[in-house]
Amino acid sequence: MTAAIAPAALLQGRALAVMEVKTTGAHPVRDAIWELAIIQVDADGNVEARLHWLFEPRAALPAPLLSLAGLHPLELRGQPAIESEAQAIASAIRGRTLVGHNLRFSLAFLRRVLPDWKALRPAQLCTLRLARAALPELAGDGFDALCTHFGIARFFRHRAVPDAEAVWALALHLLERVEPSTLGTQLRSTARPPLLAAERFARLPERPGVYYFLGDGGAQLYVGKSRNLRRRVMSHFQNDHRDRRSLQMVQQIRDVQLAVTAGELGALLLESAEIKRLQPLYNRRLRKQRELLTWALAGEPGELHIELLQHQALNPGLRHAGLFRSRHHARQWLLEQARERRLCLRVLGLEEGEGACFAFQLGRCAGACCGEESRQAHDRRLLAGVERLQTQAWPWSGPVALVERDEQHGLTQWHVLDQWRHLGTVDRLDHAQPLLAARRGGFNLDTYHILLGHLRRHPNMEIVPL
Repeated sequence: MTAAIAPAALLQGRALAVMEVKTTGAHPVRDAIWELAIIQVDADGNVEARLHWLFEPRAALPAPLLSLAGLHPLELRGQPAIESEAQAIASAIRGRTLVGHNLRFSLAFLRRVLPDWKALRPAQLCTLRLARAALPELAGDGFDALCTHFGIARFFRHRAVPDAEAVWALALHLLERVEPSTLGTQLRSTARPPLLAAERFARLPERPGVYYFLGDGGAQLYVGKSRNLRRRVMSHFQNDHRDRRSLQMVQQIRDVQLAVTAGELGALLLESAEIKRLQPLYNRRLRKQRELLTWALAGEPGELHIELLQHQALNPGLRHAGLFRSRHHARQWLLEQARERRLCLRVLGLEEGEGACFAFQLGRCAGACCGEESRQAHDRRLLAGVERLQTQAWPWSGPVALVERDEQHGLTQWHVLDQWRHLGTVDRLDHAQPLLAARRGGFNLDTYHILLGHLRRHPNMEIVPL
């Protein structure tokens, strides 16, 4: 393979550590490395040493993985724990450029067991990323497809040593097909996901807004917001080793799209609306809400009646408590009030029966069910709890626009609001009238909390009545 070493000259005299790890699963915290191979290559492209370790993982390997790797459990029994070999592994890497296929996945596991990882900080060259630059039509088809394309023979698959040999052979083929400038970008962009184009990574701005992670075919993976888009997006790529979902998501990112805003409020409102509209795969919070429920209270203390209603069905002026996403959450809140304030579950309509309730016998009810206390006293304690959960009244007589300005970038936005509803955001105030005429969208709990929190933090925010 001496004739093929010429591409190694592009590495500017770098010594390499070609690495392959085998893990018990895809979760960097719960799973572990059970096999590791490192091929040390000198600055001239000559193989210096082939290093190999087997480790006894904390948990047994799944049967399908044992079958795939042609491994018997006894082969790992009695092998050292990977932590005991951390110094030897670090020595094998130190001063070398790491080479691997889908290197982010391997490093998500490896840097958890190397205590001096931050001191090592090796340069990295990922053959998956190289393949995206050299053979974009094949890069997404996987390691096996690339090896087949180049005719790379593998005497055994799914084991660290033969796969490391295949990675090194693949690297040599790919290095023949990339420009020196491309390679320089590959070596510098250690945090970039393997399938994300370098030009997208380089154009991330340091300003407020919303970012969209897209996968194959434009699939919506994740929507997020930040006051500094560049810093926040990069943090995803630098910390993807912390949990399986983050690592899995980053592996799928093919594009990043951005929507800049004039400030934090605009980013919060847009993120909330976009998550509900797009339903991205990896967003857990701020999903599209069901119909909100609230406890409606009719009458006065002594004859107070409480009923769970849809928020939209409330009559104007009717006293109510809370906004809940489900009947379960609403019931749990009322049960907590009963425990804290010694309220009667029968009076509240949460329990059936006559006479003294079971909670009264246990001293948890003050006795409104059996005449030990008056209904007036019982209902006043209930109302005291309700007051803490009242929805704050809309503080203006009609719709308003909250003004947000980004003086540095010359962007001003008007957030058009009415009764805690976000009707839309415009870049010119005269564009607010169509939003007022359409009045699309009902009350949204996430929007309510976003607006209330922002107004509390910024009481002097510029407001324009509409």
